[in-house]
Amino acid sequence: MRRAAMTMLAAALAVAACSNPKMTDDPKTTTDANLKAALQAWFDEHPDCVRLDRSGSLPIEREASRQVDKPALDAAVAAGLLSVEPLAGDRVRYSRTDAGKGALRDGDRFLRGVNLCYARRNIEAVENFTEPTDMAGVKATRVTYRYTLKDVASWVSNPAIAAALPAIPEAVAKPPSTDADDLILTDKGWTHHRALR
Repeated sequence: MRRAAMTMLAAALAVAACSNPKMTDDPKTTTDANLKAALQAWFDEHPDCVRLDRSGSLPIEREASRQVDKPALDAAVAAGLLSVEPLAGDRVRYSRTDAGKGALRDGDRFLRGVNLCYARRNIEAVENFTEPTDMAGVKATRVTYRYTLKDVASWVSNPAIAAALPAIPEAVAKPPSTDADDLILTDKGWTHHRALR
């Protein structure tokens, strides 16, 4: 009798899983778990960064007397992320150090510049999302989520960084924050909209 009841319960759960998309493992379904996983996959590969230099890519060559972005570059030197060497005339070259390899990234092909990356987002929860709708031939949803920062770089507490780039210590000191991003449905599941660029 007990075995029969357990068999009936297992069968009922199997039917419920098939009829309820929230209980399936299909990455294309619109569930909190799938949306959270898509966001986390994106942010694991794309850390939070600030713009360090707007002009080009590493190594950065510029006039020594040029003041635009100079405080930020010099702060990265003080934190051991960049080295600076004089060149002929009034020019210097900023180069990435070994310590700066994980922190300094060239900007994307549109915005260019050099970014200083200091932490990664840890998605704690999906708070809500819009009903997926067709936009420009793809299905999209706007997801509001709560996150904290993880893998915070040790150099963020450097006084030169705090003085020249106050957005970094401010971001690190925040309690859990809320943000929103657009996710796109692909043949493999949900993904961040910027992954399709």
